[in-house]
Amino acid sequence: MGAKVMPMSDARIESLLADVLALEGESPEAIRDGVHIALTDCGEIYRAQEVNRRMKDKAVHACHALCRARIVEEIQRRKGTATAEHLKFVLSVIDGPRFAQDNSPGRSQT
Repeated sequence: MGAKVMPMSDARIESLLADVLALEGESPEAIRDGVHIALTDCGEIYRAQEVNRRMKDKAVHACHALCRARIVEEIQRRKGTATAEHLKFVLSVIDGPRFAQDNSPGRSQT
């Protein structure tokens, strides 16, 4: 049998997952910063690769939804481990106020 094919297997999403997994063991602030950077970078890649000018914002939204779904999938796969707990914190960062709504870059996120 071959390797299991994951339905969410997208190099951009897997790269974000690798980035947030690499943050395990860091301080909560470092994790928050790293997740924000990784998710913003991933969203910008989706935006840049979307050819339809009117769909660029929707591409970023789709990126965030796909990243979130992939992290949830990984939490379930690693259930009962320290990594699953780390990913739950990552998920709370993604679900937090900074990414909960579409905010313009540079807008204060207090």
